[in-house]
Amino acid sequence: MIHFFIGTKAQFIKMAPVMVELRNRDVPFRYVDSGQHAELTKVLRQSFGIPEPDVCLRSGKDVSSLLSAVLWSGKLTLLSLAGKKKLRNKVFPGGGICLIHGDTLSTLFGMRMAKAAGLKIGHVEAGLRSFCIWHPFPEELIRIHCMKRCDVLFAPSEEARSNLESMKVRGRVIKVDGNTVVDALRLMEETPATVEIPKQPFALVTCHRLETITRKKRLQQVVSLLNRFAERILVLFVIHTPTLKYLEKFHLREQISPEVRVLGMQNYLNFAALLKSAKLVLTDGGSIQEECAYLGKPCLILRNKTERPDGLGRNAVLWGFEDSAAEGFLSRADSLACGEVGRWPRPSAQIAEALIEMGL
Repeated sequence: MIHFFIGTKAQFIKMAPVMVELRNRDVPFRYVDSGQHAELTKVLRQSFGIPEPDVCLRSGKDVSSLLSAVLWSGKLTLLSLAGKKKLRNKVFPGGGICLIHGDTLSTLFGMRMAKAAGLKIGHVEAGLRSFCIWHPFPEELIRIHCMKRCDVLFAPSEEARSNLESMKVRGRVIKVDGNTVVDALRLMEETPATVEIPKQPFALVTCHRLETITRKKRLQQVVSLLNRFAERILVLFVIHTPTLKYLEKFHLREQISPEVRVLGMQNYLNFAALLKSAKLVLTDGGSIQEECAYLGKPCLILRNKTERPDGLGRNAVLWGFEDSAAEGFLSRADSLACGEVGRWPRPSAQIAEALIEMGL
């Protein structure tokens, strides 16, 4: 049996296409929701046509505060120590393989629970490295810990495959042609969006990484950046709930220019439509960086470091919180735009086929 252990919005977006591929091939699978982004993934299931989870380890609101994170982490830690029999009965009936994704706390808990239950573990989007434990933290440590303990690792690029080889991981490495987010974009083309798309050129912005939003100085730099961009182009700022919380905590919400159009969280269908229509993208989200690479969108990465090579040297520029980098990006944005880049790969189909060939 194939089990998907998913917790965050980004994980669901990237794993849903693999579930769709298996469903199209009449291959049964089970879906375990860690509850890390309980609200967001519920909405996403509707967009992708994925049924409710077979197991939900936490319901209600997203884990978005320190207290909720501690309580949720404590519950999953205890569950991971429950023993093989209980985990098989409660979470992973039938055994088989558990697919985890990326580098979040849900990735870590999924790996630990599956390991304790005696399952094989497959890591989707394996091999990404920043080579700095503080950027991003704790994601870099989580991905290293998990990759060394997985049985099958799906590397989305030659660089990722090389990283895994250098790490001397014990699991089988399977290189696939790109990131599964490209298949998510493809699936969204089949359904019309409901969001209003501005008629004039606009920059689409998201910022949600804890290393930025929890530091007043850095978040202030982001606000100042958006205000400067808004003097030259319409800015649509899609604000995540934790980002809004810290903007208000640091009294920065009122410093956002009236020229910046603030939007609440969008479902993935609508966000993908905005992304495809945007002239520029400013984001600290790794998945959005990858999407921009496939779409050929000029992308300013609102981070000091990125573990993803997607778009760098082509359509993407790393900000590094430097004014000169932002100004250079804005001044040459037209030359960075390269339209949709060639023929899109089908990594989700490759992962599904590999699982079928392994008899899982």
